Amino acid sequence: MPETVPGSLSVSNDVIADIAGYAAMSCYGVVGMSEQLQGAESVRLLPGQRLRKGVLVSSTEDGLLVDLHVVLESGVNMKSVCENLSSAVAFTLQEIAQIDPARLKVIIHVDALKNRA
Repeated sequence: MPETVPGSLSVSNDVIADIAGYAAMSCYGVVGMSEQLQGAESVRLLPGQRLRKGVLVSSTEDGLLVDLHVVLESGVNMKSVCENLSSAVAFTLQEIAQIDPARLKVIIHVDALKNRA
C-alpha cells in the first residue's frame, strides 16, 4: 500500500516538456514532434532524443500552459487525434508529475502532415 510522504514536489519545465513529448509520441496519428526553423517557413521533424524542442512549457496565473508542436499522419481525423493527444498528455502529466489537470492547458499546433511510409 502506498505511503504518503510529507513535503512538496518540484518538477522543472524541461522534465515536463520531456514527459509531454513522450506522451504525445505514444498517441495514434502522431508521426513526431516538430521544430520551427528560424528564418524559414518550414519545420523539422525532431529525433526521439530531442522531443522537448517541440514542447513549450510556461506558467500563467491560471496554471501551466503546454504548447505541443506536432507532425500528424496524413489522412487521420485531426480533431480526434488532437483530442486524444491533449487528453493523453494531461493524464500522463497528472500521473507522473502530479500536475492538477484543472490548472493545465494543452495547446496543440499541427505544423505538418506526413505519410508514414
